Amino acid sequence: MMIGGGKSLYWIGVAGLVGMLAMGGCSKKNVVATTSGTEVAPPKVEVKPAAKADTGPSGGGPLEGFSKSPKDEAVKGPPMMVAKADEAEIAARKAREAAQQQLADIYFAFDKWALTTEGKKNLTQSADALKQVSNLKLLIEGHCDERGSREYNLVLGEKRAKETERFLLGLGIRNPVAVTSYGKERPVCTEREESCYWKNRRAHLILEDAK
Repeated sequence: MMIGGGKSLYWIGVAGLVGMLAMGGCSKKNVVATTSGTEVAPPKVEVKPAAKADTGPSGGGPLEGFSKSPKDEAVKGPPMMVAKADEAEIAARKAREAAQQQLADIYFAFDKWALTTEGKKNLTQSADALKQVSNLKLLIEGHCDERGSREYNLVLGEKRAKETERFLLGLGIRNPVAVTSYGKERPVCTEREESCYWKNRRAHLILEDAK
């Protein structure tokens, strides 16, 4: 009686296990049966979505302005700054040089600082040139011949330069004017004769940029 009852329990257990397995195949959840008879859910595998293509900073479309070949890309910097000479300065230098060529030396009689008729005529012509470059400074140098002491000729040269300045200002020039005397220190001729002495008794006019 016990033997028959045991077989019945055995087949009931088998039928139950088969039923459970059949039901597990239809279950939405996947399970794994272990050797101990317990059921464990399999590990989940996370599937990441594919990376989207880069559509540019705004995401509105593909990047533009780039070629497929890097060697075709030309990196352009700012335009080269070409150094230009100051046109105003060039024009001023040319005007100064042209006016300087029109300034004649003024010559004086021996031991005199009064202007001669020829000297006044030359200064009148020089004044016309100076009025065209009134922004330039005029330096008047007074010179003497070698006769007389150094101190005496320095004073005489200054008188000649100042007399030249006075006459030019009377003609209406507006240039800044400075005078200086070199006495007999800077002769242009060294022969001991009157024709050479005459060349050294002079007022020399020089144009300079106003400071």
